[in-house]
Amino acid sequence: MKNDVKILERAEIYLRKLSSGLNPLDDSVLAETDVCRQERIGKCLLYVADYLRKQTTAVPGSAPVETAQKQKKQKAPREARPLATKELVLDAETLAKFEFSDEPVSVSSVVRSINALLPAGNEMMPLMYADIAEILSQDGILQKQSGDRGRETNLPTVQGEVLGFTKAEAEIRGRHAVFTKCNRNAQQYIINNIQKCVAQANDRLAKRLANAAANASSAASGADDASPARAPRAKFTLTAEELQKYPADETPVPVTEIARRLNDLLPAGANIQQIYFKTIRDWFVANNYLQETKNVVGKVSFAPTEAGLAAGIVTEQRVGKNGENYEAVLYNGAAQKLVLEHVNEM
Repeated sequence: MKNDVKILERAEIYLRKLSSGLNPLDDSVLAETDVCRQERIGKCLLYVADYLRKQTTAVPGSAPVETAQKQKKQKAPREARPLATKELVLDAETLAKFEFSDEPVSVSSVVRSINALLPAGNEMMPLMYADIAEILSQDGILQKQSGDRGRETNLPTVQGEVLGFTKAEAEIRGRHAVFTKCNRNAQQYIINNIQKCVAQANDRLAKRLANAAANASSAASGADDASPARAPRAKFTLTAEELQKYPADETPVPVTEIARRLNDLLPAGANIQQIYFKTIRDWFVANNYLQETKNVVGKVSFAPTEAGLAAGIVTEQRVGKNGENYEAVLYNGAAQKLVLEHVNEM
């Protein structure tokens, strides 16, 4: 009986991976044409996986499903987390305790696992999903795409899929959800870039503390309206002198690299918004240099138009880590020059 339970548990894991569009043997992304990538098949696989979970939790020696649910309802409410007053710090020693999951997990699950590493009773700013999603979006790993019922959600780009981020669908609390899952490689990418996410969290803390201080000061002086102590960041802009320092060359680069080079030109400590790769890409779309397409499962991709090809946008066939082929959109020296000419309009 014990061996049967193990087989059922392994079958459940396999079915969940297949429903997420992954090969359960090596976590590679299944081809778009694979039958398991079809939405209806994925839902059926997930339904069977949930059924197997109920069977394995109902075997002798395990708590029945009904009992487990009743115990969950009777669980004491969690204590409210104290308001954060200190900056988040995740040093190498703390991050070394992070336990990677061999089974793909959601970005939110990664966030919870990281926050669980913080010492009990600390007053540090916790990490939030938005902190990681923001950095992954800046790096071109995630982008807003149409999810369930037309809602926008953060889903992986082609580059993201190469790194191990995959689109997943599941029934969560009776509702159909579309979200991003991370295999072990994707989890490692987040950990490798976690300090960028920490900076996002600490920026939120700084804004909140500044606003609280301003509100307290205004209340003490009898002012009716409290104004933030920190001025809002100015729109991204570069002077002609700063633009001359852009390291342009004829080597085609992705739009994420163009955005990184532009942000590096901003003066240190300047209260100016950074430019996102999506801002540049959307400008090319709006000006008919790029065209957006969707495949049968709603996955968004971009390709140069005739005007884009003439302007220096090129495509290159590449092979991802999992062996799948994908087409990268790159910008040569002429296309980069076009960005520099119009960047302050974007």
